Amino acid sequence: MIQPLQWFPKRFSPGDMDASGGDRLLGKTELSRLAVLIRETAQNSWDAKNEGARPLFGVSLRRTDFRLREDLASLLSEGRLTGLTSLRRNANFRILEIYDRGTKGLDGPADLSPVGKGRSARFQDLILKLGVSHNNGTTGGTYGFGKTAAFAYSGIGTVAYWTRCRNPEGELEDRFIVSAYGESYQDKGVQYTGRHWWGALSTDGESILPLVGQPAVEVGEKLFERRFEEGETGTSLLILDPLIADEEDAAETSAEPLDRFDSDPIEMEDDFVRRSRHAIRANLWPKMIPAPHESDAPMALELRVNGESVDLGSPSTGALALWGSGLNAIRAARSSPEEISTPHGLPVKVIEITWYKQVVGHLALVRRVPAVEPYLEFDDLDPARGDESGLLRIALMRGQAELVVTTVDWVQREAPAGADWLAVYKSADEFDEHYAEAEPPAHDNWVTEGSSSKSSKIIRQTKNRVRRCITEEIHPAPQETEAGSAGRLPSTGELSRRLGAIMPAPAPQLPDDGEPHRPGRRRGPTRPSWSVEADAPRLLETDAQGMQLQEISFIVLGEEPIARVRLNVSLLGDEGLHEQVPPETLGVQWVDAAAEGLDAANVRTGQEAIVRFIGAPRRALRVELTAGGPDGRT
Repeated sequence: MIQPLQWFPKRFSPGDMDASGGDRLLGKTELSRLAVLIRETAQNSWDAKNEGARPLFGVSLRRTDFRLREDLASLLSEGRLTGLTSLRRNANFRILEIYDRGTKGLDGPADLSPVGKGRSARFQDLILKLGVSHNNGTTGGTYGFGKTAAFAYSGIGTVAYWTRCRNPEGELEDRFIVSAYGESYQDKGVQYTGRHWWGALSTDGESILPLVGQPAVEVGEKLFERRFEEGETGTSLLILDPLIADEEDAAETSAEPLDRFDSDPIEMEDDFVRRSRHAIRANLWPKMIPAPHESDAPMALELRVNGESVDLGSPSTGALALWGSGLNAIRAARSSPEEISTPHGLPVKVIEITWYKQVVGHLALVRRVPAVEPYLEFDDLDPARGDESGLLRIALMRGQAELVVTTVDWVQREAPAGADWLAVYKSADEFDEHYAEAEPPAHDNWVTEGSSSKSSKIIRQTKNRVRRCITEEIHPAPQETEAGSAGRLPSTGELSRRLGAIMPAPAPQLPDDGEPHRPGRRRGPTRPSWSVEADAPRLLETDAQGMQLQEISFIVLGEEPIARVRLNVSLLGDEGLHEQVPPETLGVQWVDAAAEGLDAANVRTGQEAIVRFIGAPRRALRVELTAGGPDGRT
């Protein structure tokens, strides 16, 4: 039988704050409770990683059985935690375990003893204090917002902590304590803040201490799923009654709002899987990307529900691979002249962002051609699916932390036809502190209000320079070729050259004729030959005016990965004469191809595509599909 912990409620003293006011003091965010929880706890884990170690960060949701609920009720039987009493017989009472390993754990003094400058006080800062700043630019920020996020995600405002760390004497030590945030109250003429702890009372009864050593291990192993291996350090926290049906997080997937107790458990947990998986991928994806020439990602990430692992995706596929190409291009630019390309061979351009000739950060521009790398049907990291992913095209992060601050759209222009892009901006390490100062408590933006004059100027310069650089690269101004042509639209040839510049460059091919190459004779690359294999036109429908919608399936064959295919439709007349139909009257539609102008598209060679067009009624048509290189060569 588990023994009850001792209860310590916090009395009001001068300067104390009502426990329910912590989140108001720390400000608000547009992020959901779940996203804030995952971001902040992962940041704390990353900040506490052991030197030279690859830390593990995990999230695990599970249902409780009757025995575990009874243990929790017995453990916290002292005090005013009335919510737990009503939940002990509810089979849908869940717990959410968040853990890290390969980190320092909650080290430092287990009480409020003074700590020397430069010494660790993680236990004090996270368990006993509120809003302790670590905002020097190298870490995630403060323990304030992250701590309240855990309590805010609990239906009864209660979190248990089990940590293994090295104590001030350098010995491995287990610690266990429970903390809760509730409403302030009065009892027997005394006012209480609403903050509670359960552990071991100090000798004088004026403060609270954690269980230490074997008692902490015994309680921790009863409640937590993830235990500590021999010699392993880290921290686990257990959120009681997590708000997995939080209205702030709920998606429009059901006609009726989900209820964490009354809704179908499987439906409820499937919804949590979708949202938590997205929160991990959208906010922590830099930790999933191995650096150039490295096999392991910086951080191991896990998501589990009822003991089953959830796949978080591969860093080599989909939009995650594109984001990763941008991040690795910046990593490489800061350490070597190596050029990084996307998985489909498009080079990533890295641009220095400067302020008074000082490099304050790097911008990586990642181009993509949908005809080469089609959008995945389900990709929650793709900014091209903004309504589904919630992500914009530019990811912001600080240099040393490498955690996503937010995604923004500083360009506010649609991607050009037949092309697409995304970008990563990473501040320079030596300027991290200025970007950190520009972050609100939730670390979810860079703002100019409230930060120093220097930080504000750096943020403004960053925004303006990033916007200008992307606009010049993606939306270049038309080149003036003759007087009076400055305002004209770019020709199809110009568009071809622009797109051709971002295509993967084919390797030069020399003819293998077995003859030695004589001095003075230059062998140029073999020009690829192109052909189109097309089915006969198929009539789809005829409208009231007799206009006919027709469809042709085709495949382009050639030696380069991308081809430009052009549609030409003519009306057949007497004696074989034909009259070309203006492209603007055809209403051309391309499927699995990227439109270029009115009558052309870029397609991937060897891959089936479709073209649809509207033909004139009761007229014989001549339909031609011709192919060439993406730069217009045939």
